[in-house]
Amino acid sequence: MIRIACAQLHLTKDMEENYHKALLYLHKAKLAGAQLVCFPEGQLSEYTPQYAGLPKENIAIALDHPYIKGFCHACRNEGIIGVFSLTLTWDAQIYSTMMVIDETGCIKAIARKNHIVRAPHFYEQDYFTPGDDGFIVVPTSAGNIGLIVCFDRHYPESFRTLALKGADVAITAVANETTEPLEIFQWELRIPAFQNSFYTVMVNRTGREGVMDFCGQSLVAAPDGTLTALAGVEEELLLANMDYEKSKILRNEKQYLSLRRRDMFEL
Repeated sequence: MIRIACAQLHLTKDMEENYHKALLYLHKAKLAGAQLVCFPEGQLSEYTPQYAGLPKENIAIALDHPYIKGFCHACRNEGIIGVFSLTLTWDAQIYSTMMVIDETGCIKAIARKNHIVRAPHFYEQDYFTPGDDGFIVVPTSAGNIGLIVCFDRHYPESFRTLALKGADVAITAVANETTEPLEIFQWELRIPAFQNSFYTVMVNRTGREGVMDFCGQSLVAAPDGTLTALAGVEEELLLANMDYEKSKILRNEKQYLSLRRRDMFEL
């Protein structure tokens, strides 16, 4: 049995404040018995893409930034795996990413968002470069963790790819606001959990930021499509237990993956 913690946070323009809040919630997760803690999209800053065409300076950090070193140190000291969602810059580009740091403080993987949208409140193409990593599964002591960065979850292939690569859980860091179709977004996680017989997790921001109201309602869905845990609309640490043996049993019973005929799919 693996206990996961979802840090549903209200974030501000103050990067230092957000950094220390992340460390606090990482510590709370450890005290609550979690082996794994995850954070919402772009957890170190206000959600910049809500505005079109702002200067790009100071919206991202480099891989050698002290905050990343601090997260590595905290994971090692607490003995917990962290799935962080950071806006990173390297090779003169900016990426929306998810980073896995294991309980020894080592960076195990970085996944970059593959699909970059441009729509009201989500002017991401003004800032981010699309990743070309595909969809990554990271072996850890808390299972094989699949990573999906926010908008990438709208493609069913994202979840199926992770399942075929052996993921035990698919974690997606998001920035969902109250005006979006919240019930549909919930089903968007529950249905692939059922179809792939694995756990799915969505961790969101909450509270007012600029022109956006983030809705919270982070969730963990079980391999049968039911809700294991659902957060409210305020800041909180959502906890859930994941039984990977249950996943294996359902996967054998349902046979959705084992009976899949690759030759029938043209795309």
